[in-house]
Amino acid sequence: MVIFGDGGATYNRVRFKALVYTPLINEVVEGEVVRTEDFGAFVRVGPIDALIHRTQMMEDNVVLYDKQSGAFVGERSRRRLGRGGDVVRARVVGVSYVTAGNRDVVRVSLTLRQPMLGKLEWIEEELSGGKKTAQAKAQQKQ
Repeated sequence: MVIFGDGGATYNRVRFKALVYTPLINEVVEGEVVRTEDFGAFVRVGPIDALIHRTQMMEDNVVLYDKQSGAFVGERSRRRLGRGGDVVRARVVGVSYVTAGNRDVVRVSLTLRQPMLGKLEWIEEELSGGKKTAQAKAQQKQ
């Protein structure tokens, strides 16, 4: 189809399939830390880079950001979270749609400060620690 006065552009009917992702509040997601800044870490969740603010990274107080390695360090636990293969399980706590220039951008905020969330290694530690505690209680009863 050619429309008069459109400079000779053509318009064609097409059919296509699209795989889309819309993050939902309270949804639990997993992703890899792909970038860090002094204020937080960006996690790749499907086609979106979501932000974990430094105050939402762990129950511990984050006292150090090592710019060289791109890692955040907890005050008491000394746990590290940063780029370079760290995978986290997080909860979506905020979704906003913003227009930047001539395109729409989705901004997603995440938290790790809830039970069974965080770096996958931390979750495994928590689970194995819980099993050890249950085993110790069972042995005390015998």
